[in-house]
Amino acid sequence: MDSNFSFLRDQFPTIYDHASQAEGLVFSNPRASCFYTRFVLEQMVCWLYENDPYLQPPRESNLGALIHEQTFKDNLKPGLFGKIRTIHRIGNNAAHHTSPISERDSLHLIEELFHLTYWLVRYYGQNGRKLGDISFDRQKIPPAAPPAPKQLQDLEKRLSQSDALRQLAEAKQRQTEAELAAARAERDALLAQNRTIADRHDYNEADTRRYLIDVLLQEAGWDTKAANVTEFELQGMPIQKPGDTGRGFADYVLWGDDGKPLAVVEAKRSSKSADSGQQQAKLYADSLEKNYNQRPVIFYSNGYETYLWDDLTYPPRPVLGFLRKTALERLIFRRSHRKRLRDTAINEDIVGRPYQKEAIRRITETFEEKCARKSLLVMATGTGKTRTAIALVELLKSANWVNRVLFLADRNALLKQAYRAFQRHLPSVTVLHLTRSKDVTGANVIFSTYQTMLNAIDRMDAEGRIFGVGYFDLVIVDEAHRSIYQKYGEIFDYFDALLVGLTATPRSEIDRDTYRIFQLPQGVPTFAYELNDAVRDGHLVPSKGVTVPFKFLRTGVKYSELTPEEQLDYEEKFRDEESGELPQAINAAAFNDWLFNIDTVDQALELLMQRGLKVNSGDRLGKTIIFARNHRHAQCICDRFNSNYPHYKGHFAKIIDSHDNYAQSLLDDFSEANKEPILAVSVDMLDTGVDVPEVVNLVFFKPVFSRVKFNQMIGRGTRLCQDLFGPGNHKTEFLVFDLCGNFEYFEQDIDETSQKIRESLTSRLVKHRLELANRLAPSKPSATPRAREQSSTYKVDRSGDLYRSLLDALHQHIATMPRDNFLVRRRLPQVETFSQRQRWNNLSQEDAATIADSLAGLPNSLPNEDPLAKEFDLLCVKLQLAILKADRSYERLRDKVRDILGQLETKPDIPMIKGQLAFIREVQDESWWTGATPSMVEGIRVRVRDLVKFIDRQKQQIVITDFVDEMGEVQIVDIPTHQTGFSREQYRRKVEAYIRQHQDHLAIAKLRRNIPLTDRDLSALEEMLWHRTS
Repeated sequence: MDSNFSFLRDQFPTIYDHASQAEGLVFSNPRASCFYTRFVLEQMVCWLYENDPYLQPPRESNLGALIHEQTFKDNLKPGLFGKIRTIHRIGNNAAHHTSPISERDSLHLIEELFHLTYWLVRYYGQNGRKLGDISFDRQKIPPAAPPAPKQLQDLEKRLSQSDALRQLAEAKQRQTEAELAAARAERDALLAQNRTIADRHDYNEADTRRYLIDVLLQEAGWDTKAANVTEFELQGMPIQKPGDTGRGFADYVLWGDDGKPLAVVEAKRSSKSADSGQQQAKLYADSLEKNYNQRPVIFYSNGYETYLWDDLTYPPRPVLGFLRKTALERLIFRRSHRKRLRDTAINEDIVGRPYQKEAIRRITETFEEKCARKSLLVMATGTGKTRTAIALVELLKSANWVNRVLFLADRNALLKQAYRAFQRHLPSVTVLHLTRSKDVTGANVIFSTYQTMLNAIDRMDAEGRIFGVGYFDLVIVDEAHRSIYQKYGEIFDYFDALLVGLTATPRSEIDRDTYRIFQLPQGVPTFAYELNDAVRDGHLVPSKGVTVPFKFLRTGVKYSELTPEEQLDYEEKFRDEESGELPQAINAAAFNDWLFNIDTVDQALELLMQRGLKVNSGDRLGKTIIFARNHRHAQCICDRFNSNYPHYKGHFAKIIDSHDNYAQSLLDDFSEANKEPILAVSVDMLDTGVDVPEVVNLVFFKPVFSRVKFNQMIGRGTRLCQDLFGPGNHKTEFLVFDLCGNFEYFEQDIDETSQKIRESLTSRLVKHRLELANRLAPSKPSATPRAREQSSTYKVDRSGDLYRSLLDALHQHIATMPRDNFLVRRRLPQVETFSQRQRWNNLSQEDAATIADSLAGLPNSLPNEDPLAKEFDLLCVKLQLAILKADRSYERLRDKVRDILGQLETKPDIPMIKGQLAFIREVQDESWWTGATPSMVEGIRVRVRDLVKFIDRQKQQIVITDFVDEMGEVQIVDIPTHQTGFSREQYRRKVEAYIRQHQDHLAIAKLRRNIPLTDRDLSALEEMLWHRTS
């Protein structure tokens, strides 16, 4: 029987041989067919790299790196890369995963291979222009016996080896310039010859896009080849015009085990909006409901955007994939089995305080009556946020609203506390800590850090993606203010779940707007219970501030103010050994960073031991946390404590930070009332989320510049503690010793809304390169030669090489983004658009903004580079921009580059540096920089970036002094613990507005007329204020 690949036989016999083998296995062994198809793709790609001198092999020699290399992608006809990506992905699944491979998969891949090999012969074959327009014929696929197991093993071994790819790279390196030039000329002539006749072959791009939806369905465990799944015929469709029969064909219908439809999917071409399929999908759902007495969930998608519409419960919402069968079954089950949340009792064994119950009612009202899916609780530290969340989970589970819950936090210490609390208060559910176990079978509540879940989302099992978009019904975010922004926010968009945020102080900052994520008005959470409320109601204890003004920590140390003996020590420790220069002062920022003064630490500890709150009838210091600046500072504090108080035998004070692998054990001991350590010296680890009610002293031995963090640290002491000072003598306050001026700092009107989180190095590099490319963009064609000659761009980049290389680098950054990654998938239309190299030739300002705002920070599959080299890249790009803008930062950036070159010059024995030594010396000369251009700086970047790793990292030497410090007057002050992000006034106005709108309510009317309320009136008023306002 003739093969679809017969046109390969004469010019590409090896590729023909394996392609025909793949074709012969399509129906008899789909997995083996996909094996072979991927192998043929690898052969084809290797041939192209061997024979097309324009293609530049990447550093990595695997197939994934080769097909994403920018010159390879630029060389393809539009639409072909999607086919290559599909073969690569499904072929890898066939080789390395146990997920089912259907005949539809192997048939689709072999047809995609047909189009790719047609393109290969059409443009690279001798007389390819005479190939003609041939079509793929499914009738030519022959039946064949499945291969022997040894044959599959041999093929898998070949797929896992990269000898051919390695030999390819070595061969390219051996080619001389003359050979390359001859090859280019031969290739150009062949391509020109084959392009003399237009290519009218139908590469079937639309089918490729449709297959993207198939892949998403397969990731959710659906077999698109199963009976009645695709092109399912329906009756009863609206008659649009005379002659219509009322028949329709649903693109996909997903069925339950009971034979009833769970979901219907309308697939649109990628060129159309997904929304264009909404009404059509609804009509299909109407027809299915009429025939099967069950309304399916509605999906409509164009491969890039997918919407879920369960139109009996919620409006349409975007999702990042399809739901598994179990998730769809849960959605449909809940339609008839969900109980009214309003009528479901709160478990008062878990929460009994009125504000906790009110918080839960506000959330349930949001979910049930407003059909909203997100809620934010603002509750002061120590008021029981976690227990409120536990009671909420218990209520939602008992009412059949949720089954699986994800509890997210940014640190394992927070997770461990929440994990234990769920075990203690809700033993009926199965809990699992994802950082300790990957087997999630049977778990109702899963605890995870953000990063762990971010990595877990792309994990696959035999049925597809383990954590599909519908895996969880509820996501709880603990301490939402800390890590809910930037890339971790993508987790909440990925899971199609109810979302509840728990926080003491939500932020309202650019790029961190908690309210925006929870779709709430600025400053108005779902429910709020502030610190002052909790203190007033007796649920938390107030703080008392003790300001301790140490001179060195406020103003630094001056040489002239030291004693003669101290000046000698100062000279010995701070005089520059090379220049002999002696700084006349050391500023306050150095103290407890790299400079540690013994007398300052000793006085601080003495003050704490004398004036700190004590227990055991005043015999022992109460539990205390000292917030240290860094680990070395914490060591200094502990060393001085043990030196001054040796009778405690080293057990009283301990460092609790991430440097100790057993820090959690120390924290557990500190959390027990009668167990040592009593004094915990913490570096960040105890700043937030740690509950030790016995804490009565906090010492701020470091400056804090975030109000949110400051409030959280104060919250370590607010919890109640019964009988702490003896029977009936409860904890009524705690002390906060401020050694670094934090109280004064936060009394100011500090604008924190402008504070931005630090972007990744890669993201910053992309954005600076975008700006540089924009400034180097050549004049428009309409510009006269004289105008071009006069432009700064023409002067600094006459050939345009720098501009093109920038665009090449930016394009490669986008083109190598893994489409399967869920972060990338959300931006897939933009990623696909800017993966086309020609799209970069005329970037608009809007394009640049899209790339900078939406794509710059996404992951890509480029090989990992030395961060030092990338930092040097960024330095050079900033210098190039300074030259173009005539910015005053030019000299500083230039001198920084010259300093790096000077450090490299001191290492001439390193072979890589020795080869560039003459250039390094030349560039350091002042005259080289006269009239320097961005292109000249680019030359430095290219030649030096791989050398910077040899520069010795300069470390600030630790200095310990024992100068006599001055401690000013110790004063008791009020602590400025202002709430940030929550507008109590706006929240109050919201409730008042509701009351004004309901003045005809009996209880409100009585109040206005000063008529006493009955118990029934009070209950009605409570019902209204708790359940009706928000």
